[in-house]
Amino acid sequence: MKKIAFLTLGCKVNQYEADSLANTFESLGYEIQDKPQQDTDFVVLSTCAVTNEAERNSRQMLSKISKLSPNAKILVCGCASQNEPKNFEEKPNVELLVGTSGKQWLTQMMGNKGCFVVEPSPDYEEMDGPKKHRTRSYLKIQDGCNNFCSYCLIPYIRGRSRSRSLESIVIEAFNMAKTSKEIVLTGIDLSSWGQDIKSDMICLVDSLANIRARIRFSSMEAKIITPEFLKALSEMPNFCPHFHLSMQSGANKTLKDMNRHYTAQEFLKKIEMIKNTFPNCAITTDLIVGFPTETDDDFEETLETIKQAGFAFIHIFPYSRRNGTAAARYPLLPDDVVKARVERVTNLRDALAKEFLESQIGLTQEVLLEQEFAGGYLSGHSENFTKVYVKKDDLKSGDMVQAKIVDLFEDGVFAEVTLKY
Repeated sequence: MKKIAFLTLGCKVNQYEADSLANTFESLGYEIQDKPQQDTDFVVLSTCAVTNEAERNSRQMLSKISKLSPNAKILVCGCASQNEPKNFEEKPNVELLVGTSGKQWLTQMMGNKGCFVVEPSPDYEEMDGPKKHRTRSYLKIQDGCNNFCSYCLIPYIRGRSRSRSLESIVIEAFNMAKTSKEIVLTGIDLSSWGQDIKSDMICLVDSLANIRARIRFSSMEAKIITPEFLKALSEMPNFCPHFHLSMQSGANKTLKDMNRHYTAQEFLKKIEMIKNTFPNCAITTDLIVGFPTETDDDFEETLETIKQAGFAFIHIFPYSRRNGTAAARYPLLPDDVVKARVERVTNLRDALAKEFLESQIGLTQEVLLEQEFAGGYLSGHSENFTKVYVKKDDLKSGDMVQAKIVDLFEDGVFAEVTLKY
């Protein structure tokens, strides 16, 4: 029996696609290994190109694979191989190279050797779907992006936005719910789902309301937040009130230069709408620090916007120039300026995160336990994605419990279990 391992970098879409490939290979008789080993025959490397660092890590992973599995043939796919196939195709042990399209055909291409990177598909490409679900399962519903933010390569690499059919989504969600207690809907631009198939997110919400698992949405754009959408979510009994609303900057001039199509004031209005509907929700975001046109005044404006938003957490990314994007023509800011700004916004992020966690003390929440933690604890996440630790006792990963939050603990909170489902 041939043995195959998967190494996956980047986003949840990559993880879904890798898990789906693992399912397909397993159905063909391959033995799936958790990680590359000395006896591994094949390794599938899913690459990322969202930043220069991500693309560099993808290239460096080839050397790591060769050390762990010196005799393994490497199958490379994903965004970095789509963007710069020449950086991978001539490397030792690389057997097959595809990009963001055609991953589902890898099993049928076994025995061939070469580069098969093609233009991103204009249609949504169905995959088998992951068989062995994680405690929290990812469900891909969309691919591609039409936004063309000035700093981002992804629309060029993944192609235009295309939606998975509603019927296909509901069927897979139903099957996932048999083994997973939470499903995370994911896509390259999740908020655009339905626009190309004459549907919308409200229809999707209504169709998933009866799935017997918690439903969580991954990153969303501000444009999706409307009174109608929030009303639909509020009537969805299995919805997790956690909104990852991508902001990128809190300064109007920088947002315009980024081609983000909203102002800081409009973004804050969306947050107000969310909090009025879901008072105890968590709102998290992404932030690019040091965009080339970001002045000191712009950065101060961003800090003020962040304070008003009261984010539960912020994912901070120093600006990364990507050749081929509109922003690549701008000169970079000095490294010391970017570093100082990252430090300041990190301190603000940590203060706001602590403030949010403190606001959860005394509340009883539903928690999906996910993994063991040293000292006899289990950790998991509540409906609003608060990191929760509980005493292990007779509990195990995958259990769903109600727990009363009593104090801050590690990178989250400690809670006492009041009910096990």
